[in-house]
Amino acid sequence: MNVLPAGGAASLPLGLTSVGASSNNATGTFGKVIQRFVDDTNTQQLNADIQVERLATGQSDSIHETMLALTKADLSMRVFMEVRNKVIDAYQEVMRMQL
Repeated sequence: MNVLPAGGAASLPLGLTSVGASSNNATGTFGKVIQRFVDDTNTQQLNADIQVERLATGQSDSIHETMLALTKADLSMRVFMEVRNKVIDAYQEVMRMQL
């Protein structure tokens, strides 16, 4: 059963297409979204590391900025891990389906 609006593929956020829409690069788009998510998480972690190093070496006196960077990095990592867990759960559910 294909449920699409009369005009074709529904518009979804992040450039994703709906399930029934024919797209040659659907997996490429999903991969790009995941890659952006990983890159953003990595950037947050690197920024936190830099802030801690600057505070430890005396280049910065702002404990507030350092703690803010650490909190952002922690939150980004937690969200990333939850998304990863949901993707793995969805994959396992699909693999359990019988055809």
